[in-house]
Amino acid sequence: MANFTQIGLDLQSVMKRTYANLLYRSSFYNFLNEAYIGEVRQTGTPIIEVMKQNATTINQRAAAEMATAQTPALVGYNSVKVDLTQLPMDYSFRIPVLVTGSNITNAIDEAIRLNDSQIAVKIDTFGYDKLNDTITGSRTSGATAFTTGTVVAWAPATKEAYIDKLNELKATLFNLNVYDAYRLGLEAVEYGKLVSALTTILKFETLAGVEGVDRGEVANAYGIDIFPINTNVLTNSEKGYFASPVGVVGDTFFSSMVEYNGNYPGFPGYYVVEGNVLFGAEVVRPEAIIKLVASL
Repeated sequence: MANFTQIGLDLQSVMKRTYANLLYRSSFYNFLNEAYIGEVRQTGTPIIEVMKQNATTINQRAAAEMATAQTPALVGYNSVKVDLTQLPMDYSFRIPVLVTGSNITNAIDEAIRLNDSQIAVKIDTFGYDKLNDTITGSRTSGATAFTTGTVVAWAPATKEAYIDKLNELKATLFNLNVYDAYRLGLEAVEYGKLVSALTTILKFETLAGVEGVDRGEVANAYGIDIFPINTNVLTNSEKGYFASPVGVVGDTFFSSMVEYNGNYPGFPGYYVVEGNVLFGAEVVRPEAIIKLVASL
């Protein structure tokens, strides 16, 4: 065993970089409200409570004057408690002294990057499975769709149909009082088709289209942030999700990150970094998330 400080490994920097990598690599994080990430991570609190104000009644005039005495309603709130400790993952790995003759620092860095990628996939799968369980029903099924989420068919047949579908999805959330930060995550093949369709329509007609295509942000011309989702993550054959960050809150934080400088039990002669990653997420405004499927 050797002290990591001898090879310039700063564990605090490792944790910061790992957190940043997870944030970047994980598709599920595209649905998270950034406002909660910093607050929860700074406190390390395993549970947060999200408050939501209830709608109040409005006094209506029966004629020119109030027909009855005013009875203003008292503003009320309800809340959702979100558990942030649902998905614990081990972050341990060992680097044998055999590689010290080459470049031990690069070996450790590579191990960290590989672990980051694996954990990001786990977070994606965990998060989307939760959404699958939470969102049920279709828009045509009545009140249930508006209380537990909305399911919409994604099957545009023409280039123009893709634009119509984007506008339809935006209008659906707008009518449910979700007004901005629209994000569309599509299965990889569907994402490619959407980009091709929008590129064909936009590139030669609008400045927003030219800039969007050049920057790889085609749908921004329509006020939507789009991103591909790994096909293997979408385990229930859904096409993707259309959502706003107000729909979900969550956080990733480390319960521990330990550097072993001495006798690591059972593994003499290895450099060891050990830590645990905890992740949790809950749908707190299901009306802000639309699950996209091949057909209803």
